[in-house]
Amino acid sequence: MSHPEGSPLPPGRPHLERSLKPSGVALHAQSRLPCTMPKASSVLVLAGLLVLWAELPPASAQNVTTKAGVCPDPATEEANCTVGCQSDGDCESTLKCCPAACGTACQEPDEKPGTCPPVKPGIPMLGLCANQCKTDSNCPGSLKCCRNGCGKVSCVTPHY
Repeated sequence: MSHPEGSPLPPGRPHLERSLKPSGVALHAQSRLPCTMPKASSVLVLAGLLVLWAELPPASAQNVTTKAGVCPDPATEEANCTVGCQSDGDCESTLKCCPAACGTACQEPDEKPGTCPPVKPGIPMLGLCANQCKTDSNCPGSLKCCRNGCGKVSCVTPHY
């Protein structure tokens, strides 16, 4: 049923306004209720956040490189605390990310050739959970001073 232009709208629907063609057929209905669509600025902020999120590397892709050598004793070594680090890969050249009085910092490692083997958690088999060395120079021959599974360091055969 069509309503001629200027005639009252159906009862119970005072918020609708009809556009009529000359033939009297309704083209569309328009609401006078407040718009619930997000504002353009909200959409732009959301789009910006999505772009930033997409640029972040996944946790598995973050730089967790382990470089040769063992960190020096934090109590005896001065560190540049202006630049922090989370892993050896955050440090330039041969510097390692080591504990320091100020948190962590890139420091020159104590080093002999080769790299420390991967740390296996737990108490080392047939060994004591105690520090056996402070630097590579404390270890005989080609052995390196490396972290062991119980949070201490000991002389081990390096990987080449």
